[in-house]
Amino acid sequence: MSLVDPRVAAARSISAVTAGKSLERALSAYRDHPDRGLIFELCYGVVRHWFSLSKQLDSRLKTPLRKKDYDLYCLILVGSYQLQNSAIADHAAVNLTVEAARHLGKDWACGLVNAILRRPRESVDQSDETRFEAPSWLIRSIQRHYPDSAENILRVNNTRAPMTLRVNRNRQTAESLAQILLNEGIPTIPGSLTNALSLVTPQAVNTIPGYSEGWFTVQDEASQRAAHLLEPQPTTRVLDACAAPGIKALQLLETCADIKLTAIDIDPTRGSYGTDESLRLGLPFELRVGDATRRDWWDGELFDSILIDAPCTGTGTLRRKPDIKVHRTLEDVVVLQRKQQDLLTNLWHMLASGGTLLYSTCSILPDENDSVIHNFLDQTTDAAAVPIDADWGHATLFGRQCLPIERGPDGFFYSRIAKLP
Repeated sequence: MSLVDPRVAAARSISAVTAGKSLERALSAYRDHPDRGLIFELCYGVVRHWFSLSKQLDSRLKTPLRKKDYDLYCLILVGSYQLQNSAIADHAAVNLTVEAARHLGKDWACGLVNAILRRPRESVDQSDETRFEAPSWLIRSIQRHYPDSAENILRVNNTRAPMTLRVNRNRQTAESLAQILLNEGIPTIPGSLTNALSLVTPQAVNTIPGYSEGWFTVQDEASQRAAHLLEPQPTTRVLDACAAPGIKALQLLETCADIKLTAIDIDPTRGSYGTDESLRLGLPFELRVGDATRRDWWDGELFDSILIDAPCTGTGTLRRKPDIKVHRTLEDVVVLQRKQQDLLTNLWHMLASGGTLLYSTCSILPDENDSVIHNFLDQTTDAAAVPIDADWGHATLFGRQCLPIERGPDGFFYSRIAKLP
């Protein structure tokens, strides 16, 4: 069987994203493709610049393409992205995109693709959406909540995120791994956390020395902070309530190997990664299927610590998941707020007196963070927010918020809540 043309693969993946599939899942079929790097670059690039690219294309089309030809629409976006954002010669980018239209089975469209891509770029009205490459509802929300830094946040959201490693403290130290990697021509930058290292130049994870030996896991530094803030103690019962795929659960085991960890997630399809990682890292791990807004999975024994890495809009991770900008709506925030509130209310009954619950999201929207915690504390007499003293991010009323930093960590929110005796 012949391989799928990389531009065709990109166009189909982008079309799937616009239909509601995550970019990660849309690309899963091409992870072993020999042109994987090109396919991923084209997809992430087009989705990252979706708002300006699609507006330019819409202005060039005399009549909209039929719904059944949306893959062709996405292919033209792929060609436009290459013309504007790659080193490939313009004529080559055009010719390869025209040829890809044939591979799509749309020979009739070759002339159209050629004409659109060869037409000189015309200026289009610069709306906030095209300027910031984000939906208007998100732009307005960021401007309202962060008036002094909104433009910087919106700009950083369109840069590339760093590749950060969490060094497995049971097998290496950050200092020794940094030296090993440097000896192999892979310079790193130490993070603010003891076991965090960022690669100066990202590369395929399985090509990094020590991967097979379980010396590290890829995990953004902001995500790594959750386990540090929870501070599980030896032999205590710990719950990771929204655990899939298992990165934070495994970090908790690295931090304190003899905790009694329960990890659950509502999605039964997301556990394979954690299982594979546990074998590679040499840590025991089992992800159980369970809905954290219910109690039918619980044995009735209280937990000493609970981590809720709650489902959210993911607006702190747009650099890694630009498809969020295409998928999410303002209505999603309201739906997620309810889910977050339900998680807190249900899991609070499973926390022992004197125990700690850490609520975290990868969102920068206060509606999902401080507002949720405020409502929960108003309704829960034996709950109290514990201030987080740190030199990163900024303090909020009920926790700590970090915003995405260029070449630095993602945006994350954390609130530490104690259960009063």
